[in-house]
Amino acid sequence: MSDKGLELERLVTNLFKAKGYDAKHNVKMRGRSGVEHQIDVYAEYRAPLHVSRIIVECKSYDKPIDKDVVMKLIHEVEDLGVDKGILVTTSYFTPDAISTAQGYNVELWDGAKLRELLREVPIEEGKALTNVYYVEPAIHVDEAVKTVDSTLKGVFGRKGSIESGSLVFYPYYEIDVDARVQELKDLIKKKVEARIVSATVLVDAVTGALCDYDPKAGVLGVASIPPLSDEEARAFRILSSGALNADMLASLLSCSTAKARKILQGLVAKGVARAVSSGRQVSYELGEEMPEPSSLRPLTSTVNVKSGEPKDGVKVNVLIGLEGAQRALGLLWEGVVKGYKTIFYPYYACKIVTDEGKGYCKAVDMLTKRVDERVSKVLTSMYLELPF
Repeated sequence: MSDKGLELERLVTNLFKAKGYDAKHNVKMRGRSGVEHQIDVYAEYRAPLHVSRIIVECKSYDKPIDKDVVMKLIHEVEDLGVDKGILVTTSYFTPDAISTAQGYNVELWDGAKLRELLREVPIEEGKALTNVYYVEPAIHVDEAVKTVDSTLKGVFGRKGSIESGSLVFYPYYEIDVDARVQELKDLIKKKVEARIVSATVLVDAVTGALCDYDPKAGVLGVASIPPLSDEEARAFRILSSGALNADMLASLLSCSTAKARKILQGLVAKGVARAVSSGRQVSYELGEEMPEPSSLRPLTSTVNVKSGEPKDGVKVNVLIGLEGAQRALGLLWEGVVKGYKTIFYPYYACKIVTDEGKGYCKAVDMLTKRVDERVSKVLTSMYLELPF
């Protein structure tokens, strides 16, 4: 594969991640026919009642895409039973290719469409990092390997074997922020009181998740917010003050009840809110409680950090730029950023292969000696890209 082709596949993977999908690059999937398909990008979006499954074929071409490429994707969609296939190219499609896609669950994204989507969701990968720090491992690699090995031992034998491993430095932002914490005091008078809290918060620089640091458990994911429209963002902020129904939101937003209900249902579909029924009354609340920023512990509250980038091991690339992290904090608390650090935190990552030939990663926190399931899942999504 050319460098341009690989760059396009990674760009599209990051685009889907930025839109709230669980996206993986370079995935092998077996169809109903028994044939194994190599998929450039596989993306899932989990709604309350359905998981939307999408496969994406990427073509970094200068020449137009013809109907044969479209027909191949149609066949893969039908064989794999996914909801949709998307064919992405940096060039354009022939008229035959466009007519072939009609009537099937296939979308065609030409170069103009791709550039439009990238403008909507900026992908800030590749920017030079500044104000960089790292944390040195506190345990030996042998201890980390033993920890992973112990998880593979089952009652009926081993559940896989370690194929390879490496010290991995995973990026987090530590951001100093003045956060606006809102409280709904009087619904009738539409009175929402706010207070400003100064805090330092931790953000995963790969996924954008808000995190907390526990010296015994390591870095814990607290909340993950997908991209929201302006109306959804306003409703989200109001919900952070307490549960309400569509009529209440309509009053606060000065819109119709039908529109307020649609906004709330959109938040439910994106997994950040849930509907609660009580008789005929339906109210809405946040899917997970948003913590006060002052309750979150940054890394530097208990961990010594060193200036500069780590010299050894594999450094995981930052996928969420600082601007993306700032947008998330703005959504949560209308936060004003005063300063930040990029901190690379150490894990020992092992590639595991099961008896069925499936591969995944286990990441051991090199300070707590605990398996970090959250980071393990992220590294598993990068399985084929990890250079060990």
